[in-house]
Amino acid sequence: MAEMRQRCTALEDMGRIAIGYSSKNNIILKLLIKNYVNILKKTNQMNNIIAIRPVEKVFSITWMLGRRCNYDCMYCPEELHDKFSRHHDLNKLKEAWKNMHQQTGAKKLPYKISFTGGEVTANKNFLPFVSWLKENYNVSSILITTNGSAGLKYYEKLTNYVDAISFSTHAEFMNEKVFFQKVVALNKIMIRPKKSFHVNIMDEYWAKERIKLYEKFCIKNKVSFSINEIDYDKKTREEVLNNGQSNLKI
Repeated sequence: MAEMRQRCTALEDMGRIAIGYSSKNNIILKLLIKNYVNILKKTNQMNNIIAIRPVEKVFSITWMLGRRCNYDCMYCPEELHDKFSRHHDLNKLKEAWKNMHQQTGAKKLPYKISFTGGEVTANKNFLPFVSWLKENYNVSSILITTNGSAGLKYYEKLTNYVDAISFSTHAEFMNEKVFFQKVVALNKIMIRPKKSFHVNIMDEYWAKERIKLYEKFCIKNKVSFSINEIDYDKKTREEVLNNGQSNLKI
């Protein structure tokens, strides 16, 4: 039987986790289904089975580290962000990983882990956690999605342990000049093909002129980017905040 991936998400204490596995290993399949379907049933999340597709020769995990975020984008749904959830401490993160590894380690595949949030860098335990993962487990790649609000020195430390970083623009909150200074610096560190850096330009309807500037900046500085369409169906408010600084110049 061809290898297949079933990615399922579970809302639990450690956030939402999507798991990729090989259907050749029925033991792993049964363990995952038993544990996560029970969680999905308890939290009414059975509809969160999102895809079945062929997999690479890796065990792929997408981990929503938590909902806590320092931004409050109007189009970001409540299930993906808030300003009050407690950050998970380092020991709890390690415990969650050890439980996951206990169930999946027998496959002897390298892990590919994608971290998202909320905002992953808002948790002070994230950096020591990913360094611990890389140093102690067969993790071939770690990918993160971030709003780019952490300091440059923080991201420079993070580049020692992660293999791909994606920044997302959020015109309501970001300081454009500072944001793109970090973009240029990190793009010089995360050099392909061993590493990668990317900018997700959110296609915010009120910032069309700024978006054109972001695009020109990325092209000029040879930064990988994409224009990301936004679904406003689950927006949390109507008004657009103006807490950012539109100070980028080319």
